[in-house]
Amino acid sequence: MSFASGTTPAPAGQGPRNLAEVARAALTATDAGPAVLVGAAGAVVADLCVRDGLGFVLLLHRRKDGFVAEELCFAAREDDGTWPLPEHLSGSCVGFDPADPRKNETLLCGRPLMPFGESETLLCTGRRQDEDDGHEMLRFHTLLVSREVDHLDIEDLSPDAAPGAGRIRKSLRSRVALLALYPGERVAVRPMAREGDCLRALGEPYELTGTAPGPA
Repeated sequence: MSFASGTTPAPAGQGPRNLAEVARAALTATDAGPAVLVGAAGAVVADLCVRDGLGFVLLLHRRKDGFVAEELCFAAREDDGTWPLPEHLSGSCVGFDPADPRKNETLLCGRPLMPFGESETLLCTGRRQDEDDGHEMLRFHTLLVSREVDHLDIEDLSPDAAPGAGRIRKSLRSRVALLALYPGERVAVRPMAREGDCLRALGEPYELTGTAPGPA
């Protein structure tokens, strides 16, 4: 992962438009497999998460002051399967440089995974039709992942999880991972390492939760 220097901090100038275009390109390319895209705003796609036709993209870019910023963008898939230009949900300074592998490993202190960011946003998910007009409070988790990790194994531990739902294998586009959870969800995230044809879990699983569920 690398960043262009001297880029426009979002959401100032032409940054938001450029960032949204990079986010849409990432969502459009999901069927083609993992990719790191660089846009006119000097941003890279750290990760994305697609759930039930809702797409969330985490972008990283270097600000003019040298610090790295993260921007979270969102789009709902159209009926014809295409993605509209995503909206900017939130942004903040990361506090460390994800593009520096050595400093990242120092920050991890031997751990395979470290949660470093969490945010909540009220969005219309379309899953529920009630007095809230289908709006739900989603929680977003961002994780720093060691270079030893091949992928994340995610198990749904939610009370209403479907029996035998199994686990989801989340590929990594960078050393930063994004998870979007609905209200009431609880998942166990296991960092997995590959050794030849075998896989092994690195340490104990990390439990992450969504916001408290609203009234049924």
